[in-house]
Amino acid sequence: MTPPVHTSAEACAKAVIDTVGKDIRLALPLGLGKANRLTNALYDLAKADPSISLTIYTALSLVRPRLAGRLEGRFGGPIVEKLFGDYPDLTYATDREKGALPPNVKVEEFFLATGTLLNNEYAQRHYNSVNYTHAMRRIIAERVNVLGQMISRRDDRYSLSCNSDLSLDLIPLMRDKVGREGFIVVGELNARLPFMPNDAEVPADEFDMLLNAGPYDLAGPPAPRVDLISHAIGLRAARLVRDNGTLQIGIGSLGDGAAQSVRLRHTAPAIFASAARALPGPPGPVDEGGIDAFEAGLYGCTEMFTQGMFELLRAKVFTRAAHEDRDITIDGGFFLGPQAFYRGLREAPDALLDRINMTSVDDVNALYGNEAVRRRERIHARFINIAMKATCLGAVTSDALDDGRVVSGVGGQYNFVAQAHELEGARSIILLKATRESARRMESNIVWSYGHVTVPRHLRDIIITEYGVADLRGQTDEECVKRMLAITDARFIDGLVADAVKAKKLARDFKVPAIWRANTPDAIQRALSPHANHLPPFPFGTEMSEVEQDLAPALDHLKKSTGKPLSAMSFAMRAILMPPAHNTGLRFAPHLQRLGLDTPHDLKDLVLRKMVLKSLSDLDPRTLATDEANDRLW
Repeated sequence: MTPPVHTSAEACAKAVIDTVGKDIRLALPLGLGKANRLTNALYDLAKADPSISLTIYTALSLVRPRLAGRLEGRFGGPIVEKLFGDYPDLTYATDREKGALPPNVKVEEFFLATGTLLNNEYAQRHYNSVNYTHAMRRIIAERVNVLGQMISRRDDRYSLSCNSDLSLDLIPLMRDKVGREGFIVVGELNARLPFMPNDAEVPADEFDMLLNAGPYDLAGPPAPRVDLISHAIGLRAARLVRDNGTLQIGIGSLGDGAAQSVRLRHTAPAIFASAARALPGPPGPVDEGGIDAFEAGLYGCTEMFTQGMFELLRAKVFTRAAHEDRDITIDGGFFLGPQAFYRGLREAPDALLDRINMTSVDDVNALYGNEAVRRRERIHARFINIAMKATCLGAVTSDALDDGRVVSGVGGQYNFVAQAHELEGARSIILLKATRESARRMESNIVWSYGHVTVPRHLRDIIITEYGVADLRGQTDEECVKRMLAITDARFIDGLVADAVKAKKLARDFKVPAIWRANTPDAIQRALSPHANHLPPFPFGTEMSEVEQDLAPALDHLKKSTGKPLSAMSFAMRAILMPPAHNTGLRFAPHLQRLGLDTPHDLKDLVLRKMVLKSLSDLDPRTLATDEANDRLW
């Protein structure tokens, strides 16, 4: 039976209040799958009527970036438009950013948009730290009475599409607990949301009402830029993946780097092997992986179904049907990605979509509950996730700073790490860059200790940086420290050795091996430069034009070079006095035009033009060659 269909978000919101009353406890899926128009209508009603109590339980509220500054606006504005289009911003999220939530509205999230709410007092105070698999427990305990979810429809079929993760389990549990009177499900139809079959497909009577207020664009984060450092880490990770096994990959540039390396290994194994073997440093337990193409194929078991995993499916890497009675090669909990990813899913043939099973997050993140079956499916599992920091003793930090402020959330990382230790032949693989630049100061991501931990040291397994693979499972503290130091940037090794000696984890007479002193960014660049054509910055495409791809790192370089008043003044002077031999004005004419700096309108535009040209020149190989030639002349 088809539920009543509303064509007005406001009318639908009023129908919700008529059904459940003025105490609305609204559950919204993580990330993409929120019923934005319904949510905005409920929020507007609550703002207008203080007698309405609206509590929102969700995670990863997506909003279009707010751009500040002349350059940022000129560059980022058109890109944001490509990524978000007519996506309706969540008004509770924008009001929260401004500190303008009314007192009768509460928002609680268990995962925050990465790095965007570090200094937002409300979001930090109302963050709830739980594993992804425990989030539903919290929602049930708070007596949620409305689920608002974006859904897709094909003829008379309905799909939870991007967010089967919690909803598949939440709906029947709440129906059993409080019945339809105490819990209603509102599906917001969006024709631009890909239709996903298998477990995500649900009958019409699963919904109590539908909102069909017209289609809108899906929020799409940009494809991350994958530099050679990220590719180095990805190459090392891909070498540990075992044929006929199971694979999960996290998000971001390191996740895309790993996915690209897995694809390269399958489609061009000789090139992959050459690039992987060119890298210096400890390779880790390569006997547990391989360098050949995947003859038997892999099975994907992943919390987040990413564009990288979709490309691996299209490259015929995911071909192992793990389920006994279904031709499914990837199980995922939710998906989120760039616009090209959504287009790919919308345009994919049914035969390909049938191999993707968007299902309950409990089915992919947990081992227990259906343990015997899951153990048979998840053979030779490699769970690849991303971290911010790691200690020399193997603890991992992925979600928050040492002062407690939340960067993102735990999500399912702990789940997969725990699984890796319980499944026979499985490994947890944590990826992180060895260093990061903070306030124009380089710091090590491998530290002696840190004030916040996501994965404790007793669950240490494999940690990878660009400098090598540290296999920590079953090792003593001393050996663990040595293996972590071997993959640390050379600039920070001596300080960490001193910390280890002080903590009685290394002998007083410990000597740093000479080979560790070679852990430098230049060494990685030299090793991979011959293979750069196979390690592209955007392995799965990008919404940015070639000019924009040049501008993005250049503007980042400009920002880093002008972070302090004195450095900004110095950079500006060098830009103004830049040698005319570089001929940058002609070479970068399209770049200037893209930023509206081809014809400066005032003195500020003129200075910005010079600084942009300087930044582009700093990163341009032709400029570097010119500089080297000038140096030889002098």
